[in-house]
Amino acid sequence: MPPTVNNVETILIIILAIGFFTLLVLSIILVSIMIAIMKNVKRISDRAEEATSNVAEIIATVSSKIAPFALSGLTAAAMRWFKGRSKK
Repeated sequence: MPPTVNNVETILIIILAIGFFTLLVLSIILVSIMIAIMKNVKRISDRAEEATSNVAEIIATVSSKIAPFALSGLTAAAMRWFKGRSKK
């Protein structure tokens, strides 16, 4: 005579199947939420990289425009300093 499944075992199998199915659905939902979050993080990091690049370009442009004035100012200051020392 083959072994039979009684009512308690049937109920236990149904509960386990429902639990596993619930965990499967929750894990699928969690993975899809994580994928969405990663896409947002990538988009934010791309924007931050673009902003950093733009700031670097602006700084390079401004420094190339200001460099001659700064150099002439330093030269004038050095000339005044040497001129002041030669009078002593």
